[in-house]
Amino acid sequence: MRPIVKIGAGIIALAMISLLFLNPSGCTSDTPDRRPLAKPKQCFIRSESGSIQSGQPIRFRSGIKVEKTVLDSTVTLDGIPVMEEEIPTDELLLGRHDLKIRYLFDDSTRCESSWSIEILSDVTPQVMQYQVISMYDHNTDAYTQGLTWHDGRIYESTGQHGESLIYNYDPMKRDYADRVDLPMTYFGEGLTILGDRIYQLTYKSKLGFYYDLNTMEKLGEFSLPTAEGWGLTDNGRELIISDGTHVLTVLDPKTFEVLRTIPVYDDKQRLESINEMEYVDGYIYANLYGATVIAKIDASSGKVLEYIDCRGILPPELQTPDQDVFNGIAYNSERRTFYVTGKYWPKLFEVSFVPRPS
Repeated sequence: MRPIVKIGAGIIALAMISLLFLNPSGCTSDTPDRRPLAKPKQCFIRSESGSIQSGQPIRFRSGIKVEKTVLDSTVTLDGIPVMEEEIPTDELLLGRHDLKIRYLFDDSTRCESSWSIEILSDVTPQVMQYQVISMYDHNTDAYTQGLTWHDGRIYESTGQHGESLIYNYDPMKRDYADRVDLPMTYFGEGLTILGDRIYQLTYKSKLGFYYDLNTMEKLGEFSLPTAEGWGLTDNGRELIISDGTHVLTVLDPKTFEVLRTIPVYDDKQRLESINEMEYVDGYIYANLYGATVIAKIDASSGKVLEYIDCRGILPPELQTPDQDVFNGIAYNSERRTFYVTGKYWPKLFEVSFVPRPS
């Protein structure tokens, strides 16, 4: 089962994942088959804290614990040599970075020690709320995985084996059209439209598909670089994939080569369980699996800028035991509004996002 994330008191209570501090790994010789090994823990490197916010410098200490003559020493951050004991972080990605020191002693032994540090966002997310503009009927047979808006129509992809499909409709008419069913073996996930193609992910098959936008004919498939496929969006040039972790993966839409990754953090921790997404004007609006909340993420830095609390959007009188979690977000660029729904939900909501009263 995917992990559940809850929002409360203006703060997302995410599961804290401990940083893995790498203890000194001991010493190895330049030629392990001939030269003697130095004793473990004869050197060290550590920073002032296991995590800092972006913009704060990494300050560290290093040294040896034995009476030996040091012939040479090298400090690296993520494999790149550093010369100072205070490293600026303004240009570093959010997330984990590895400090390492290597000593070479006069008796031909060497010692290595490592330390990990996690860089968090320096932005405290603003808590927002929703305003319902309109409410439309939604297909209660749809285990909604992906949702996007194009030329006045909603394109939706659904999941579950034997239920996975793509179709499109005018939300005011529910005139379902251009249905494409996936084979029973595939569990459908997110979708996006880029150029004249529709792209779709699968959950655990490590495959994606792409279709002709006009004919819905399947044109091909591609391998996913992630263990799982969850959400999918695009920035007009590249595909952006979520896999349920805190890391987004950016792909070339023609070669499907990994171009870069985007670790996502707020000012306290990494943002896990990123699911369905929508890219709008440089920001990614993302559902968090199991939570009735949307995160607004700066697409270039991975910093969470807002949490939009959507609790209560489905009225109690419309709730049934058969319904599943809040999921699905699309943007209407003409009306500058969003559509949101949930898995097996009876309604699709057109909403805007506004600050929550203090």
